Formats: sequence, C-alpha cells, structure tokens
Amino acid sequence: MSRLAPLDKALVLILVPLWVVCFGLGVRTQVRGGAIAAIGLSVEGAESYPALTGQFASVIHASDPLADAGLRPGDRLIRLGDVDLLGVGTIGLAARTLDLPRPSPRVSLTFERDGERRETSLATSSLSSWRPLLATAFAFAISSLFLFLRGRPTPTVRALFHSGMTFAFANCAFPGTGVEFYAWLGMAVATNCLLFPLAFRFVFRFPDDRAPPGRWHEVWPWFFSVQGLFFYLMFTPRMGFGAAANALLGGAGVVGLLAVATRKYRRADRVAHRQMKWAVFGIYCATVPFAVASGLKTFDPRFGWLFFASFWAIPLVPLSLVVSVVRFNLFDIDRILSATASYNLLAVLLAGAGLVVVPRLAEAAAGLAGIDPGTGQVVLSLALAAVLVPAHRRLRPQIDRVFFKERYALDHGVADLLPTLSTCSDSRELTERAGAGLAALLRPEACVVYAAMEQSYVPVFVEGRTAPPAFDAGSPLIGTLRGRHRPLSLSAAGRRADDAPLGPFDRAALETLQAEVVVPVKEGDALVAIVCLGPKRSGDVYTSTDLSLLAAVAEKVATELRRFDQEATIREAREMQASLRRYVPGAIAEQLDGGAELATGEREVTVLFVDIRGYTGFAESRKAEEIFSTVNRYTETVSQIVQRHSGSVVEFNGDGMMAVFGAPRELAHKERAAVEAGREIVEVVCALPIEGGETLAVGVGIATGEAFVGNIQAVDRMIWSAIRS
Repeated sequence: MSRLAPLDKALVLILVPLWVVCFGLGVRTQVRGGAIAAIGLSVEGAESYPALTGQFASVIHASDPLADAGLRPGDRLIRLGDVDLLGVGTIGLAARTLDLPRPSPRVSLTFERDGERRETSLATSSLSSWRPLLATAFAFAISSLFLFLRGRPTPTVRALFHSGMTFAFANCAFPGTGVEFYAWLGMAVATNCLLFPLAFRFVFRFPDDRAPPGRWHEVWPWFFSVQGLFFYLMFTPRMGFGAAANALLGGAGVVGLLAVATRKYRRADRVAHRQMKWAVFGIYCATVPFAVASGLKTFDPRFGWLFFASFWAIPLVPLSLVVSVVRFNLFDIDRILSATASYNLLAVLLAGAGLVVVPRLAEAAAGLAGIDPGTGQVVLSLALAAVLVPAHRRLRPQIDRVFFKERYALDHGVADLLPTLSTCSDSRELTERAGAGLAALLRPEACVVYAAMEQSYVPVFVEGRTAPPAFDAGSPLIGTLRGRHRPLSLSAAGRRADDAPLGPFDRAALETLQAEVVVPVKEGDALVAIVCLGPKRSGDVYTSTDLSLLAAVAEKVATELRRFDQEATIREAREMQASLRRYVPGAIAEQLDGGAELATGEREVTVLFVDIRGYTGFAESRKAEEIFSTVNRYTETVSQIVQRHSGSVVEFNGDGMMAVFGAPRELAHKERAAVEAGREIVEVVCALPIEGGETLAVGVGIATGEAFVGNIQAVDRMIWSAIRS
C-alpha cells in the first residue's frame, strides 16, 4: 500500500469498502432467498392497471413465463398474490415479486382479458441461480486487488484493477426490496457503462504496458458506454429492444476486444505470447460452457438450469489473468490449451450425439431386440463416453500440429532423438549427438555438455561458445545436482526459479554461459554428466514440458553411458579439454581445468610489452608465407620465455605482444620475473634464424601498477585481460 501513488490509494480506500458493502448485500440476498419476475408492462398512469407487452427478460427466465401462464399481449394484470398492481410498471413488478413474504417458483396472478378477470400462476426465477455472479464478483475483486497491492503497479496492472473492480461491482447482484432494488439497478447501469471502455483500456496495455500511439484509442471505446442505457431498457416496457441492442452491442464489443488482442498478439514477443495465451485460456473456459449451455437451452428448454450453471466457469477469467501476470510459465499453456480444446470438442460432439443419435438408436434397438429404450440410452451413452479418451489421444496431436507447430516439432524431435542415441558406438558420439540434437531442437544460445573426470566436470561438447569453464566436483552446484533427478531451472521468467546454493565460481561460470537450465545426467546416485543450456534464440522460455523432455533425454544418455567404459570416457574428455585449452593462456587453462575461480578486480601487476622493431619495412619486401613463418617462430619463442618466467601471455597483435606477471596467479617477485623475461627475449629473438641472413630486433617495455584484471565480454566469448585502472 505504501508503494501506491496517492490517486491509487484513494481508489483502493473508496472502491474496496464500497465493494465489500455491495458484496455483503449480495450474500444477504442469497441467504434470504427470493424470486423475481421480469416481464414487459405498459401503464398509462397511476390510476390504471398495467398491460402486458408480450416481452420478458430471457436473461432472467429460462423459458417463456407468459406462454407458460397462458397470458397474451394486452392482458391487464390486476393482482400479484395479495398485492394490488394499480399503476405498477415493469420495474415495480420485479420489485414486488422480490418482496413476496414466501417466495416460490410460481405465484398466483389475477389478470383481465376482454373485461373478464381470470386466475393463473406466473413462473418466477429463483435468485439462487444468480450465485455464480457473486463468485465472479469475488474472483475479480480479489485477483485485481492482489495484483494491485503486490508491488508498484504497472500500467497493465492498474488498468486490470480498474476493469476488474468494475466487473466485480457489476456482478454483485442484490436486487432486494424497495430502495435496495433501485440502488442495485442504478449500480448495474453505471457499471455497464464502464465495462467495455475499461476492458479496452486493459487490452490495449496487456501484457507489455505499451498502448498504441495517439489519443484516439482512448476515445472510441467510450462509445460502448451506451450499453448502460440498453441494460436499463431491459427493465422497461421496451425490454425487447433493450435486450437485442444489449446483445448486439455486447457482441460488437467482444469482437472489438478480440481484434485488438489479435493485433497485440501478432506484434508481441514469445513471452508476451504465453501471457496472452493464459488470458485466452481463461476466456475460452468461461465462454465454451456458456455457448454449449445456450445451445442446449435453445434445443431443449429443460436445459435452462445448465445455462445458469455455466456462469460458474467465469471466475476462471480473473484467475488466468493473475497467472499470466505473476507466473505465466507455471505450466505449459500450449499443452493446456490443446488438451482443453480436444476434450471440449469431443464433449460437444458426444453431447450432440447423445441428444440426437442415441435416442433414435435406442428406439430402433427397442423395436428390433425388445430392449427398454431407457436402458438402451444408458448403454449407448456409456459406450460413447468410453470413446472419449482414445479419441482425445488421436485428436490432440492434430491440434498441436495446426496451432502449436513448435511444440509439435519439439515433441516429435525428442521422440526421434531418443532411439538414435541407442546407436552410438562410444561416449564421444553419444554426447555429441545428444548435444547437437538439443541444440537443433531448442536452439539455445549456448549448449555445453560436461562429463565427470577425476575431481571435476569438464566440457566435452560445446555449441555457441568456446572454452567454457570446468566445475569442481566439490562445488555447491554439483552437490545440488547430485541430489536432483529433474533439470535445474535458473531463470525466474514467468516462474519461481529453483533454489540452488551457488558458490562464487558457480555463479560466475553460469553467468558466463548465460545458463537458464542445468540438466543432471545420473547413473544411480552418481552424477556422470551435466548439460548447460543458455536462453533460446527465439526469445521463448523453457516450459515445464521442455524440462520433462530434457529429463527424458538425460535419462536416455545415462542409460547409454552404462554401455561404455568409464576409462574411455575420461580419456576422451581429456582429449577434448586439451583441444579447447589450446585457445586460452596456459595459466588460465590450468585454473579452469581445476575449477578454480578466476580473480576479478583491481590488483597490482607487472605488464611486459614486446614489439618487433622495423616490422613494416621487414614485411614489405617479403612474401606472406615468409612473414607468417617468421612471426610464428617469434610468437612461439616469446610465449615460451614468458611462460618459463611464470607470466601469462594476454594477446599477440601482429608483431606486438602483451604479457602479465602476477595474474591470474599471485607472483611474489613479478617485477624481477618480467625484467628477466624481457632480457631473455631481447637476446633470444636476435638469434632467431631468418631467410636472407637478417636478424630481428625487438623493443621491450615493462610497467608495474594497479590494473583491473578479469574477463571482458566479446560477442562470442570471454576475453581475459588486464586494463590499467
């Protein structure tokens, strides 16, 4: 609360208590019970009885209450139970049905037709069918308030709070008696004016906080505020027009929201796609039951109860929005969407078959075999239900292939990779094939496979980076991986990162690799290898499904490693490490081999510079092959001398060389060592044989002082160097 801006605090302090009051009134209404009738009446004045217009609120009544009561347009209503209806209009009739002392599904009604008074009973709608609205109001209010208070609200979260609280108020149904009814109607009209404009405001900003340029997008959604007027007309003699206009405008608003969301989706990155898919999932789960129930109600009025029951799915919308903002990678939304779509599609088909095909087949079976039609329907329905799971297994991959192509390709790619690992003849081929397969399927920026060798884990397959560091077998990271059978997720993008104690070297090494996932490969309790994967080049995150597939690959690699001799694995790892260490300074390679941490920071060092004198004139008169041969012997000779005096060659740049004494390892007499190395270089280089009988002369410079020693990030590797402070 302390992080909120003053205006945000004011909204919370005003809206939340007011919503609590409205929600409490709604709960009291449900506890007290009641029934409502919403039929269209026209009244000429306070001294006349209302006449029926022939309309009724289909949103409230599951079936036509007028036809059920035998009423016609033009009939005048005289008395509702013991209540005289003189001068009562549409809203007054609804309020009086709520005020009946003993609510019941039907209430006695006296009406007049052709000058003759008659008696009938009018069907009412129980307020208990409105309970899902209270659940929806609670879900929207709590989720919006939770996101609003959990941190400094972003534009997206702020828009969600405004829109969510509006939905929460709109669904607080407390149509009580007298003043309460008019207070509820006024609140409902006001919130219906705000629903679509605020919903558009949220969709424009979700999930990246970026609204379209210009001001027009903030103006045109307010044309939908006329929906409040149409909602009010649903409680007047023109309720038919109000209901039709409300439905038409609501449909246009939904289409507009989908159009804006689709445009945002096409321009969003992979992470935003996952966030928006969670929102789509919530809306999908809320609208499909409603659509199915509406269709069944139209097909058979006896399914009217299912229409109101479908409202219980609406609270899934705010829940999915919370997940999309807080933990969008909690589960693999692609798999959830495909599974839900598959089951729902099959359920709709089976429901249609159960309503149309099964009764006819049961009647035919009854005529042919003498089976009771009721028993036949039960048997055929159970047979259809038994088909659901096998049909889902066939339908879901087809949905993945059409709508989730990358997920489909990854699933089938891993399924194809696993058998090929069984054909590897040695551990080197196994690690290369597994690493190359994962790199091709997931396309990470870095993929490194480490193998256990003596007291450390060294890289045996590298994709994307060169000379990655080794890990000491006693490091905290290795200790953590020994106790795990699942991949270790280090990224907090859309999920809570796995807890793992990391030492300074572990942390620095993983940051160098930009590792997001570390996969342990275990033989029993022994950790035989690990796989480090960097971020995906696509910008997508590692989902729970990805982690499961990586665990399957690791298990397969572990199984295949049992076929190979451990000694051969160590020998091949050493050969690979030796080939990699040729490209880094010797002192640094030794520390990386042992898993030691490379010191980073300011320290006193001695730097030796060597430069060939007259190199330009020397090179102008010779062929490239002669120059390359001479420089190669020169660099080999100089680097041997530096290494012999415990220095580290940082770089060769043409005819120049830079070496550091006192880093990365401490050297007590670094100045003396640098001077001795420089003197020897001057003497030895002058004696190098050169074609044509000439000799080389070098200049040597030595400096001691404070310098920053550590890694410099290049575009494709880390460069160890020393820079003057």
